[in-house]
Amino acid sequence: MNIAVVGCTGKLGSVIVKKILTRKDVTLKYAIARRGNQYTGKKISDIINCNCELTVTDNISDALDCDLFIDCTNASVFMESSIVKYTAMKKPVVIATTAFLNEDIERIKELSKLTPIFMSGNFSIQLHYFLETLKFAVKNICNETDIQIIEYHHNQKKDAPSGTALMIREALVNANTSFTPEMINICSVRGGNIFGQHEVIFASCNDEVTSYKHRVFSRESFADGAIEVAIWLVTQKAGFYGMKNFCKQLDGK
Repeated sequence: MNIAVVGCTGKLGSVIVKKILTRKDVTLKYAIARRGNQYTGKKISDIINCNCELTVTDNISDALDCDLFIDCTNASVFMESSIVKYTAMKKPVVIATTAFLNEDIERIKELSKLTPIFMSGNFSIQLHYFLETLKFAVKNICNETDIQIIEYHHNQKKDAPSGTALMIREALVNANTSFTPEMINICSVRGGNIFGQHEVIFASCNDEVTSYKHRVFSRESFADGAIEVAIWLVTQKAGFYGMKNFCKQLDGK
């Protein structure tokens, strides 16, 4: 499968590029940067430490013969320019960025009527099982329990709360409808080069506290997940997909 990585020079994009180059079941066909990126026209190997002589382009429309796009730019770039090109090309897209507005998501869902679209705030497969644990835990707690989500990320992360924290809150509310999103506070911490840590605290009024934590130590788990999702997505029909859809087939359901 031939993949085009959009946002190839960014923090996550560069890791995805490296990961693709280590595999035999996928091929890096295009390395695409944001329009006007300083690395446009240079070899990808001159930018990141990899064995690849592809020239970086800044035009999604150049990737006519790719099978799928993995887009890890940012929400504003995606909505201002990329989505129009994806609509014209009608190729599957894995969206590996966050901070979209509700109206943005509605436009993306319109695109998914034409081609398979996968969107997630986190591509860690282990996070899926973390969410399943949280959903089990929250089903039986009482309304007098306070729920807090604390999320930690590097100091360059633009959106707060994180997409993952919002995923966690949504999972908790869906699992126990006696809670509303407003009842679950999210605290965002930004510092250093923290890759990502999410802690969920259940504090009851009976002097008991239970906490659950998920932590990653590099972006490799996100990159691996995005590639596995891409391999799965390219065989799907047009539609709007997320980690729940992908993990169902992993669980054999």
